[in-house]
Amino acid sequence: MKTKLFLGTVLLILTSTVVAQQGNELLIYYAPIDYRDSTYRDEGKITGIYGAFRPEPGYVWEGAVENINLSYQSLDDLDQTDITLAFTRQKQNRHAYRMGFHSISTTHIETDSSVTWFAGFNRYHPYDDLYGGTLYYTRHPDSDRQVWQFVPKVQKYLGDIITTGTFLIEGKLNLINVLEEGNSDTYFSAEGDITWYYRSFQLMVGAWAGEQIYAVRNDGFTVYNLPYKHTGGFKFQAGYAVTNNTSIKLGIAQELVTETDGVKSDVTIYMLSLGYTF
Repeated sequence: MKTKLFLGTVLLILTSTVVAQQGNELLIYYAPIDYRDSTYRDEGKITGIYGAFRPEPGYVWEGAVENINLSYQSLDDLDQTDITLAFTRQKQNRHAYRMGFHSISTTHIETDSSVTWFAGFNRYHPYDDLYGGTLYYTRHPDSDRQVWQFVPKVQKYLGDIITTGTFLIEGKLNLINVLEEGNSDTYFSAEGDITWYYRSFQLMVGAWAGEQIYAVRNDGFTVYNLPYKHTGGFKFQAGYAVTNNTSIKLGIAQELVTETDGVKSDVTIYMLSLGYTF
């Protein structure tokens, strides 16, 4: 029997530079899913809300709640709720410490009540550069499976805000170790993003290659909790600031997934989000 493919949280618009931002943020998003050439999946959709609260300088609370619904031709539909909470403490010496968790409540019994814990450290200069890393630990309660993941990353700002616009270049490595039934398997991948900011416009392109299983992405907001091998993909995003406080963004992400029976499929996710700062 085919098992269900769970795509995890698809929050493409995140806060990788959260310590350098000001004010509070609220984001709502909707993401339909297209399973190209699938013989047993019909469609999927994701809806969610994200918020960032800064009660005082140097303190940032982030949270997200989302619902995932996947429809199948001959299997029961998947209904899932993900909750993520993260806290960042920014020090005056331009060090930032971040910690949090991601929990899953799902009708897929094997991975229901899974929890991912994470902690990270960044050294940064606002709107100049950043480097650091995050460690993730996931435990699936209905098995002895444990997943460790280490993600070092670097960021660099280039360009001029008035003439050429500002470019943010980000690179990450993903080292994943899966411990299960006395076996240890390791997976490696690399990814890169380039984001261009100019006046009210924003464009982002990104790609990654390698192998990922049970991966955590997007600073803890995305968790893949089934044993499908992801072997590369790309993403694109365009945004526009409608006013000083509101923005709209459109995005698309696609990647190649190999299921447990060896079948390969392209999965495409489209996204619309509306943001508000206050």
